[in-house]
Amino acid sequence: SSSQEIMSNPDDYGELSNESDAPFVQDKGSFDALEAFYTAGENNEVFLRKLQELKGKYGAVRTIRGDGNCFYRAYAFAVFEGLLGNVEGAKAMKTRLEGIFAKLT
Repeated sequence: SSSQEIMSNPDDYGELSNESDAPFVQDKGSFDALEAFYTAGENNEVFLRKLQELKGKYGAVRTIRGDGNCFYRAYAFAVFEGLLGNVEGAKAMKTRLEGIFAKLT
């Protein structure tokens, strides 16, 4: 299939690698690799339409290594990245986490 052809050449899909040597969290990048990946496949109209919506809402995409923990890693990274420069939010998160840890110990 055409998606297999893309997967066989890492240069064709760039940041979409799930190889074990790929970084856990990639730097922000363009949507080009995702768009090329889904354009090359079949029956991806829904994905391409949703990708256009994401491109309209976000300026960049950050890919995560798909290793079974990717959802948790992506969520935690997004939370902590969102707290950068947000002192009040970081203090509130610290208070919540301290409360959770107190209940666990």
